[in-house]
Amino acid sequence: MKTIRTALIAAPLALALAACGDNETAETEMAEGPSPANVELPEVPVTYPEVPLDARSTVDYEGTYAQSTPQGERMITLGGDDTYVMRDETGTETRGTFNWYSDNSRILIREDGETQIYAVADGAIYRLPDENAPTTGPMNAEQAYLRDNQAMNSGAM
Repeated sequence: MKTIRTALIAAPLALALAACGDNETAETEMAEGPSPANVELPEVPVTYPEVPLDARSTVDYEGTYAQSTPQGERMITLGGDDTYVMRDETGTETRGTFNWYSDNSRILIREDGETQIYAVADGAIYRLPDENAPTTGPMNAEQAYLRDNQAMNSGAM
């Protein structure tokens, strides 16, 4: 009889203790907030402006263009007098003049003995691997410098 009475007293105490533990867990979860769900966002393709046939006369190319890299941000400012200012990820600036190719859609910048070719589009310039690279077709983030009012987190030079 003593065993039954002990079991009858112990059972409600065990349930009460278990219920307190559940409340504490629920309160802790509410205080910390719900755990984030694994959400997979769809990939959105990025499209870049096309390079026109005669960018020199059809595009307002003057301005600052920026490219984000893992090391920082690169910037190129093109002037209407065919001058440029380049700033690399470390903040080092170089200045000079650029030349237009005969197609008037690409410019040539010679810096420290290196030749750099850029295709000019409305709101973007694209670094090309060489002078024979096509200016048509899709461009990508690795070669795109976006104009300062279109680039994310870019600053004016």
